[in-house]
Amino acid sequence: MIKLYPENFDVAIDVLFTDNNGDPLAVTTVTAHLYDGDDVEIEDFGSIPFTLADGKVTVTVPASLNVLGEGETSAARTLMVYLGNGTIVLPRIHSYIIEAESRLELLNNTFITLPAAEVLARENPRLTAWTAAADDKKIAALINAYTRLSRVQLRYLKERPEAEVATSVRPYDPTSERDSCDVVIRPGDWGTRFNKVDFLAMPYDFRKAVRLAQIIEANEVLTDNPFEARHRAGVISETVGESSIMLRGGKLELGVSNDALRALTGFVYYNVRLARG
Repeated sequence: MIKLYPENFDVAIDVLFTDNNGDPLAVTTVTAHLYDGDDVEIEDFGSIPFTLADGKVTVTVPASLNVLGEGETSAARTLMVYLGNGTIVLPRIHSYIIEAESRLELLNNTFITLPAAEVLARENPRLTAWTAAADDKKIAALINAYTRLSRVQLRYLKERPEAEVATSVRPYDPTSERDSCDVVIRPGDWGTRFNKVDFLAMPYDFRKAVRLAQIIEANEVLTDNPFEARHRAGVISETVGESSIMLRGGKLELGVSNDALRALTGFVYYNVRLARG
């Protein structure tokens, strides 16, 4: 099982002096290289000193090489160690993951923290898969749900300043001024056009709806409903042998579950702008 380490932490890896059959290997040379998750070399450690009688060598990856990049909450590292005995060179691969202190970061990969999600989930007894899951699974599901929801175009009514309402020559009717009073959030806007500060300043009912939708979608991820998965993939019908199942009939699919969309009732914006290429 791959191991997890906190960011900015020295990682020490023991490599046994054995061949591919597990028999002792009379090692004469040890070299090591470190790669990131894209298989790009981060560091060439060169020749590693060792004592053959120890039966192993310990390669330490310093904390400075276990630092996350901008926007990252976790990252992979692979240490390649080569054992030579003068005749053959045997590679030994050791991979691990480094993680930030908190994997969830508002408007980077979530709309809600895990503790806040637990509070909101207590009000929704139907989230059985969420309740039964371990914290690491919940975090992964929240990140997955955020990715799905960030592709849904949303809209909420911006509150008109009281001073503007007071000086208006006619009564304020928000339904007649949708274009000027709506805030439209399009795919790709979260984390770019709108940051954490912007999100926390949005209307409470909108934020609660988005957060509830994320938890519901996370529960769907943990449930792994095969029919919902096919819906999200846009499958119209499926035939196996002589059996045929109709999954949807002309309904616009937004890539999230129906339950999550219901939580966003009043905020999903179906208008799509078309531009010439």
